[in-house]
Amino acid sequence: MSAIANFKKRKLAEKAKSNATTGDAQITITPANTALKLLAQLLGCDESKAIETAQEYVDQNIHFFNVNMSVDPAAPGEEKTDISNVEHATDQLNASIEHVSDAAATIANSAEQTTSAASNIESAADKASDAASDLAYQADDINNANSDLAETVKELKKPSAAPKSSNSKSKTKQKNSSKK
Repeated sequence: MSAIANFKKRKLAEKAKSNATTGDAQITITPANTALKLLAQLLGCDESKAIETAQEYVDQNIHFFNVNMSVDPAAPGEEKTDISNVEHATDQLNASIEHVSDAAATIANSAEQTTSAASNIESAADKASDAASDLAYQADDINNANSDLAETVKELKKPSAAPKSSNSKSKTKQKNSSKK
């Protein structure tokens, strides 16, 4: 699992580095970024600082806060923002948070499955390594047996150094087959 965590950290660092060097830190507003836009609106800050500001509030264990909303006075004939707009924005934020939570759970599940697959691959690699080692030992044994056989065949092909036995008298003596 540490390999996956290191991979994620490395990818995030590369992405942050590329954003810092290219100046491409601009956030594209999509339905996925609606939550960020709403959070920035609720906190009364820029979207690029919304997450940092929210993290500061969480770190300080602040659950409810009162933000000075600097709303320009309405032009003549326009109404000021009322509480229903803020409630609507809060509802949208809550819905977006639910989507983000679901996505986070899916990512966590995928990470767990990836870790399991990596563990299975590592186990298979260990088994393959053990099998290769066993095969190498068996090849050595076969090689040793082959050289022993070659030496034995060589010894068997050599002529014997012992003198040949002489024929016995009984074999050299002529047999008398005639009757007297």
